[in-house]
Amino acid sequence: MDAEKVAFLFDDLPGGADPEDPDERGQLLIGRIDPDQPGATLQNTVREVIASQIADDDPPEVWRTARRLLAAGLDRESVLRQLALCFTPTLMAALDDDTPFEEADYLAALERLPLPSGEQIEQSLIDIVRTHRALPFDELDQLLGDRLGVSVDDPVVELLLDRVEQHVIDQHGPLELLAGDDVVHVETLTDDMVLTHELTPQERDNDLLLLAADLHGFRRRADVTLENGASVSVTPGAWVGPTGWLSDVPPYGVVAVHLRDGRVSCTHLTTPPAADDAIVKLLRSAYDRAVAEPWLPVPVEELLLQVRVMDPTAFATPTAPVSTLLAAAGLEVRDIEVAHDESVWQNARQGSRMFRLMNQLDGELLSEVTEVLNSLDEAQLDAAAARRALALFHDPALLEVVADELIGGEDDPQQVERAAALVPRLLAAAARPGHQAVAHWLAAVLAEREGRVEDAEASLRSAVRAEPSWGPAVDRLAWYHSDRGDAETALNLWRGVGATATNSDDVRTLESLVIPAARLPGRNEPCWCGSGRKFKQCHLGQRALPPLPERVGWLCRKAAAFLERRGDHTSNVVYEHAAARAQDPTSRESLAHALADPMVIDVVLHEGGWFDRFLDERGSLLPGDEELLGRAWTLVDRTVYEIVDVQPGAGVQVRDLRTGDVLDVRERTFSRAARKGSLLCARAVPDGKTHQFVGGLFTVPPGRERSLLDVLDGEDGFELLEWIAALERPPVLVGPDGDVLDLDHLPEIPVSDVAPSDAGVQEAMLAFIEQHEQQWCEEPVPALGGVTPLEAAGDPTRRAEVERLIDSFPPADFSTGVFSLRPEKLRERLGLPAG
Repeated sequence: MDAEKVAFLFDDLPGGADPEDPDERGQLLIGRIDPDQPGATLQNTVREVIASQIADDDPPEVWRTARRLLAAGLDRESVLRQLALCFTPTLMAALDDDTPFEEADYLAALERLPLPSGEQIEQSLIDIVRTHRALPFDELDQLLGDRLGVSVDDPVVELLLDRVEQHVIDQHGPLELLAGDDVVHVETLTDDMVLTHELTPQERDNDLLLLAADLHGFRRRADVTLENGASVSVTPGAWVGPTGWLSDVPPYGVVAVHLRDGRVSCTHLTTPPAADDAIVKLLRSAYDRAVAEPWLPVPVEELLLQVRVMDPTAFATPTAPVSTLLAAAGLEVRDIEVAHDESVWQNARQGSRMFRLMNQLDGELLSEVTEVLNSLDEAQLDAAAARRALALFHDPALLEVVADELIGGEDDPQQVERAAALVPRLLAAAARPGHQAVAHWLAAVLAEREGRVEDAEASLRSAVRAEPSWGPAVDRLAWYHSDRGDAETALNLWRGVGATATNSDDVRTLESLVIPAARLPGRNEPCWCGSGRKFKQCHLGQRALPPLPERVGWLCRKAAAFLERRGDHTSNVVYEHAAARAQDPTSRESLAHALADPMVIDVVLHEGGWFDRFLDERGSLLPGDEELLGRAWTLVDRTVYEIVDVQPGAGVQVRDLRTGDVLDVRERTFSRAARKGSLLCARAVPDGKTHQFVGGLFTVPPGRERSLLDVLDGEDGFELLEWIAALERPPVLVGPDGDVLDLDHLPEIPVSDVAPSDAGVQEAMLAFIEQHEQQWCEEPVPALGGVTPLEAAGDPTRRAEVERLIDSFPPADFSTGVFSLRPEKLRERLGLPAG
């Protein structure tokens, strides 16, 4: 392939890559399109085909067209996009109709290039709609075609318009499609509009206005300032203004928010305005029009836009808050949507459910599960429908899925309330043992969501009594015994359903415990736990627990088990954190590697707040000393420690770089490889006797500790995991010409014939090293935060940093011919004590 084609297709082809190899060519092209972009897979495939057409000059019109467009001033990316646009409609027509690819249509489309750019089309769409208060969608394309001089019947133009319109006419775009297929320009309709809102104390104290139902009409206004020019920060769902900008409005006072030409004014209305009956009627009329066909809740913003189309004077002056007006119109507001009847909300829930289940189930099973779940939404649930559901849910592979759908994992109060009404009806309909086990299991999960873990445990016992070998109930009951500290019973239950140390983290953790073999107390003797109660009233039949320090790993496992059994929501939370930790979030292998890193679960539990949730929801099940220990752990933040002393196989002594505190940490494995003076990021928590590291820990390269502490101060788990991922990525080297050097294709350099032991060579090397050492001491060093080693050595607060950095340098050995700085000479130049 000639150089001109290579430059066009790849721009920055890595050294050593072979663009002639079709397989390698495809790999080089993949990733140049955002994988999250709709249709990214198809677009990558189309670009690969076009690259082959250009490489093979077949058909030659493709490369000729590319050169013609480049000569006309289009950049290479724009040309590639236009070539792909021409190819795609002809390809899709062949696939849809199962007919041969019509090359003549493709070549004719190439002749009609260039097309307007996406940016030109977007701006034209906005300009056209802005001049109309509302424009029928059918008229928009023709007006656009006339303006740009293109035929909207051209399949290539049609595809281009579809892509741009999907972006522009969108819930986050500048245009909106209303009921009746009218397109409006949001900014034009909402300009000079006045909305009122009852200011909450939280809003007033935090200098913000929530763009909830009352102010939802302003949600897309991105550039907002006060009348005095002060900036207002626009965040998703809120405007945050300067300190005190709402101080004139008392808590629960009504504020009139007026937006005009991007400037907002907030006026306290001492007398709350009454509802405007005309606007109430308009809102109801707009709602009836919008809800009729889809029978789905309508966003408040859409109603306000429709009302402004119907009456441009609506909301020109203060009236009652929108939520009040909607209530007067017989509409219920939930978050930022409204509906007049529960069936509308139910239709939305069922639609969302279908979308979620499509990612987990397929084929006939998807249809059956959806049908059964929808039947459970009916107000009158007959016994036959209930038993059909229980029979279907008996499948362990479906149980967790349907539990998330029925009860939810995000603690939605309305969903929990609906489940609370449904579960007793399922229990009443359950006649067979298998059905009873499922109904009691669902009752247990519902009780967990409602904070009633003792009732949940009782339901699980009923489920196991109904069907002693049913895995889901046995597993969940074993989890309760483990949390309570009853390892023996938990192990017996888990082993009874096939769990072993090989396939179960729970079993592996419990089998590693050393349970004291002491005699069990008599029934009327004091319990071994120290509660003061009789053994029969406390831990009857349960052996004494190991010492608290020996149960640290068990407590960590209990917290992880909570995440695993808390439902799909927590699984998604873990997955999102793993994506932040992964080197390549689009790679399954990289994600699997990230999920195996203990740091991910630890960050979810600590920085993500799920350990606190674990203690709040299941703390009452834990042995008393474990719950107190867990509460103490929540007070320990992640930090960077310097290893002060090492006792291999026993523990380490560490100093917290943030506070200066020195701690003795019990650690058998890590202490065998630990080196005095090295740094690690971890959490050293109390264990009832001394301290132990819990969760994930990793070594910190000298010079990176300050930037890591800054990240830790932010308490942002995603930022921390991204920092760790970046730490592991190979360095990017840029050559003098600005090109990134490809380390996989470095040229071989011949080895010198001069021995490094030659006296002349060593003398020259020594002189060079001395010069470089002096230079290193006097120039800013990134590992020291951009200060010079001389400056760091002279600053008592940073002296330890430069000492650790020098300690990380290997000893110099000139006999190998390898250049290196000499740690002892650096200390001498900086006036630091010998290492």
